[in-house]
Amino acid sequence: MSFFIQQMTIIGVGLIGGSIAQALRDQDLVGRVVGVTRRRETLQTALDMKVIDEGTACAADAVKNSNLIIICTPVRSIVSTVKEIVPNLMHNAVITDVGSVKGNIVRQCETMMPESCSFVGGHPIAGRERVGVAASFPSLFQGSRTILTPTSNTPQHALALVRLVWEAAGSVVEMMDVDYHDQVLAATSHLPHLMAYNVVNTLSDLEEHLRQEVFRYAASGFRDFTRIASSDPTMWRDICLENRDGILEILKRFQGDLDHLIQRVDEGDGDALHEMFSRSKTTRDRVLAEHAVLRGDR
Repeated sequence: MSFFIQQMTIIGVGLIGGSIAQALRDQDLVGRVVGVTRRRETLQTALDMKVIDEGTACAADAVKNSNLIIICTPVRSIVSTVKEIVPNLMHNAVITDVGSVKGNIVRQCETMMPESCSFVGGHPIAGRERVGVAASFPSLFQGSRTILTPTSNTPQHALALVRLVWEAAGSVVEMMDVDYHDQVLAATSHLPHLMAYNVVNTLSDLEEHLRQEVFRYAASGFRDFTRIASSDPTMWRDICLENRDGILEILKRFQGDLDHLIQRVDEGDGDALHEMFSRSKTTRDRVLAEHAVLRGDR
């Protein structure tokens, strides 16, 4: 059988990497999949699940003879990973990533590309609190969005390949400027995650007797709001460091709104509080009505 992608390398075999490999396998779009991770148990799990055909801890070795390389590592290691594998890239190889920060990563990786090879920034807007290849499944991206961030240096054939891969996985692909992407994601993804982490930390720092009662009586609101605080701490540390400017800008805006809320509560201004809450409810109801993915209808 002649596969569209003869060999693909997944660097960082986890939820995202494992799921995209399974999605492409299910459609016979990829012939051979090589996985990279330093954890032996992860490699064995990926082999047992038939997510990959071969596993190694050496990224440079894994990319030999691969048409497509997908980097699924934490964002702060993407650039160093590209630097490591560049000497072994085959002619016309295409590299893409799945990081939720794009600006500096795309600019640095593009400058390292050999003449015949390409880097295409990518970010699938999909995931779960559970991480690791054992949690991966082929329909993860069905109905989701994937943002690609091509630049003036991106060859059209490379962009077309990466777009086809994500569309084949069931994702709706959109194009976005790299810096605008980081600004948008700071507001839509990074801020909510940081707020969830912070709420849990605030409650954890209460006096012991009060903390025990707080968590004892925590209901579904606490569970739902703080769900994303179960996400990978290493990933979110790296995101904060890599998208520092975008995150700081939105955090300061949030801080201003929080100060305004504190003032209204302190003054006992019921009318202002009702107006704030009504506006928020109206906005959320409208957004949910317009976006099926946010409603969970996918």
